[in-house]
Amino acid sequence: MAFLDHDMKHVVCSLVTLLAMWIVALPCVAQLGTPPKTERATLEIDASKKTGDVHPFLFGQFIEHEHKAIQGGLWAEMLRDRKFEQGDANRDGVSEGWVPEERIANHYFELSDGVGINDRYFIDQQNYYGGGASQGIELYGPGTSHASISQIHLEVQKDHRYKFYVYLKLRGNGKAWVTLEKIGGILAPRQEFTDLPDHWQKYTAEFTSSEDATDAQLRIGVEGHGTFWIDSASLMPADNFHGMRSDVIAALRPLHLPILRYPGGCFADEYHWKNGVGPRDQRPATWSSIWQEWDPNDFGTDEYMDLAGELGFEPHITVNYSAGTPEEAAQWVDYITGQPNTAGGTLRSRNGHAEPYNAKWWAVGNEPAFSCAQNYTGGTKIEEYAQRFHEFSEAMKKVSPSIHIMAGGVPPGPDSWNREMLGLVSTDILTITMYTGQWAKKHTEISDPAEYYRAVVAESLRFDQWLDELAHNVGDRFPKHPLFAITEYNSFWLPETQDPDYRLGNGLYLAGVFNALYRHANQVAIAQWNTLINVQGLISVDPTSIKLPPPYFAYLLYHDHSGTQVLNTSVSSPKASFNHKLSALDAVGTMSADGRKLYIAVVNVAEDVDIETVIQTKDWTFSAGPAKAWELNGASRDAANDFGDSSKVNIHEKNVAVSGTSLTYRFPAHSVTVLELPGHSQQK
Repeated sequence: MAFLDHDMKHVVCSLVTLLAMWIVALPCVAQLGTPPKTERATLEIDASKKTGDVHPFLFGQFIEHEHKAIQGGLWAEMLRDRKFEQGDANRDGVSEGWVPEERIANHYFELSDGVGINDRYFIDQQNYYGGGASQGIELYGPGTSHASISQIHLEVQKDHRYKFYVYLKLRGNGKAWVTLEKIGGILAPRQEFTDLPDHWQKYTAEFTSSEDATDAQLRIGVEGHGTFWIDSASLMPADNFHGMRSDVIAALRPLHLPILRYPGGCFADEYHWKNGVGPRDQRPATWSSIWQEWDPNDFGTDEYMDLAGELGFEPHITVNYSAGTPEEAAQWVDYITGQPNTAGGTLRSRNGHAEPYNAKWWAVGNEPAFSCAQNYTGGTKIEEYAQRFHEFSEAMKKVSPSIHIMAGGVPPGPDSWNREMLGLVSTDILTITMYTGQWAKKHTEISDPAEYYRAVVAESLRFDQWLDELAHNVGDRFPKHPLFAITEYNSFWLPETQDPDYRLGNGLYLAGVFNALYRHANQVAIAQWNTLINVQGLISVDPTSIKLPPPYFAYLLYHDHSGTQVLNTSVSSPKASFNHKLSALDAVGTMSADGRKLYIAVVNVAEDVDIETVIQTKDWTFSAGPAKAWELNGASRDAANDFGDSSKVNIHEKNVAVSGTSLTYRFPAHSVTVLELPGHSQQK
């Protein structure tokens, strides 16, 4: 797998089955059953008419602190409630993410409000190492007493190494220990920590699991007499990359992300950045009222900027508009971009990063006109947002005059908002959100795959029309440069807590969106798929493996096989059998920067019909000899990849014989194809 860097060799073996090789030199995927029917179309490209530029930011991505996108996705931490701050709702004396020994041993009846026969469990909010609480255990009684707490429902892999640490202190005498086990057995030998002091001290251990287990548990125990305190425990795979999962980083590298939005959408408007900087084990855990979940703040500003440095993307940060202040936003700009002698730069230097980070792209608030603003203000008046935007922008640019600050546009919200906003504020870009799916909160699964496919592949047409409407509504106030940053888009069908099994149709949807973005390259400055990991993401992650769904390969297909200039393209195609408004064939042509390659991206949404297409060009002559076709497809309309296996939906390479100024190509049913055709302008 050539797209993996040499420093990731230790991950390659575990990823061979998962990633396969996204470029597979095989014939086109064979269709099962009877041969598909064939219809005909024509496609014309005028290489002399350039309609826009393919900006790299059209391939942007978005990641949010929610539903395992970072915690449980990108971030390698395996423990929940590791700082013991999530309360004690069941009154057993133990923080919510953990269970006491009595429960594991089926002696739960021995506990009453955390008090056992020879032990007492309690949450200590006065005596802690990090965050705002620690787990206390008091041991008493005759002989040597013992007690333990466990984190259950962990998944581990055979022969994989795991690194553990915990902070401990003791007032009394005794020792502590840790073990990795499962119901009815031990997965790794017990390791002991002796000579515990009466102040916080860090203890470490490593485990190698003796088998695969989906019911593993980490158990921290104490023995002796006195009061023991436990805080800021951590368990990660030993091959983690700066705290991030190595297999996820390996899957992200081939994407060559140009820009990644952080820290979220609605989450950004309740996020206070100072909670996510400083020593990781001492950061407080915070409750998200938006997503009803805990954020341990292990992944914060420095981790995000570390990821940017590793993957090479431009940071795009949304500051807290609804629950924050201009001063807080300006301080964040200073922390990231300030010189070491500024207040923010001094704090950043103290946290281990003396040199300023490079972060040019900032946005004030998320969906201020309607959606997220509903949670705080019942909706925002445009004059109020414009005034506060001015205050935020002035404070932020006073710190760093060269940054670009985006104002909140619509959707979601009233159509008139964008035009009016451009008359009230000074900004180069308006942020918008575009979701095209049929979001049904009552459903937890796709009940009719045919209906799902037919609706999803048609949504890119709505996306295209939506962009036309947005540009039209701005009217004569539309600037001479691309205006819109689509900071979130996707086809959502289910609640965000229910991740559908992305099928081939979702890959065709993303390809159709890219075609629409190319056609609107003069209107769209940035486009960011929501979300990068999990939550209908480009990559799906479970505790021990990853899945690369069809949109991952659609992204690669367009990112790696597109020119820099969009060409005038027209298609005469039959309609899809299931939708009389939808052409079966959608296409867009681009030309390489050196003028030596023509790229034609074609989506065939027909379920069972191949389309033989005559491709004609103006002002272009194909070079003699073989050209290339890159095809994304699967054995059926409903094909989907599995965790650890990318063979069912992938990209396949073929040679294509061309000459002159036209060719005929058969585009298979339910496919995305990019023709890469060397040649030259006839005028040269």
